[in-house]
Amino acid sequence: MTFNTHLAQRQVLLGALGLAALGLSACSNRLPTAEVEATIQADIERQGRRLSLSAVRCPSDVSRQAGAYFRCVGELSSGGTFTINVTQQDDQGTVTWDVPNSKVLLNLPKVEDTIQQGLSEVYGQRPLIDCGTATYRVNLPGDRFQCQIVGGLSTEADPIEAVLVTIAADGNLTWQEIQPAAVAAAGAALAPQPTALSSTSSQTNQTSQTIAPAANPGVKTTTTTGPTGRVINRPYIPGDSD
Repeated sequence: MTFNTHLAQRQVLLGALGLAALGLSACSNRLPTAEVEATIQADIERQGRRLSLSAVRCPSDVSRQAGAYFRCVGELSSGGTFTINVTQQDDQGTVTWDVPNSKVLLNLPKVEDTIQQGLSEVYGQRPLIDCGTATYRVNLPGDRFQCQIVGGLSTEADPIEAVLVTIAADGNLTWQEIQPAAVAAAGAALAPQPTALSSTSSQTNQTSQTIAPAANPGVKTTTTTGPTGRVINRPYIPGDSD
């Protein structure tokens, strides 16, 4: 399977997940949030990279109302919590959800969009970025991972084939462009114990940017344990990392 075909299949999958909605029975005016919690948890774990949640907790007193939104909290089994924005698409219990980048969890499609925008501002080109098949990844300080530039990016100097993303101690992300000679070296350097970026700086483009995840806002939750789909083209919700 070629890389381009792999990416296309991933985009189709993400689109299907993004448009999927959880249809709930309309037997009362209250949203059955226990079902929402269970579905979100299963979906995030399925779409995550080595990701396990101990619980998803949502408010228990949510009324059915088209266009209304509320927040749930996801709890990682390894510790730490993150926000989940949930939007009601109608008054029949159909909801969609979205996980913004945070200091605990990364939304990789959002990371890809940010890198794409940064490259566009510098080079006037918007190449496709592929950070892997997972949608979510635990935000671990000191961790590094590589995102491919599909088809490469032509510049006045050497072409750029990938970017190396590094998670700083404060949870913010920085990324640097990698030229062909450095791709293999950067891949080999992605070990459990990360080394300094300077080890490949002689082969790495000096243009870099920082991706700052949004702070995890306080969310009123209940003790009910217990998910839905990613939001597509919905209005901005405070707490998102744009």
